[in-house]
Amino acid sequence: MNYKLFNSNISDLNITEILNDKIKFDEYDKNEKYDISVDFYNGDLTEDVLNENVSFEIKRKHYLFIRSVRDFFKKNNIQINKFYLMGTIIDLDENEIDISVLKSNFANKSNTIWPCKEIFIFEDSKNKLDDLLYNNQITEEDYESNLEFLRDELSIYDNEEEHEYLN
Repeated sequence: MNYKLFNSNISDLNITEILNDKIKFDEYDKNEKYDISVDFYNGDLTEDVLNENVSFEIKRKHYLFIRSVRDFFKKNNIQINKFYLMGTIIDLDENEIDISVLKSNFANKSNTIWPCKEIFIFEDSKNKLDDLLYNNQITEEDYESNLEFLRDELSIYDNEEEHEYLN
């Protein structure tokens, strides 16, 4: 099940009230376990875009949000195994949260927090490009062009001034 929250932030004190209005718990099987994936607009990233000066910190508000949502589901007799919390500034509008609840394929409880999911997508893709280059499956030119394309796609800049417009 997917839920989209507008005008909401993970630091909202009334997040469980907002969820209570959206989620219909009678649609869930109480005997199943579920995983939750949350994408949230991480305003902490907007000032520096996604360059090397951005700090990708895990903060107290991330843990408080996870605990609130886990407790809310537990109160409604729904067990949550995996909880993924991923910040972004590209896929969502400001003050927007996407929540997906799916049947779990995992046996253990865990929390995964990525304050900036774009940087993890970048690193994973860059590692694949590195392997292709190392194994001589692509040329250096292809490697550099794919890397630049990936950076542009995810708005990750080595030097932010290079990508600003002149007035």
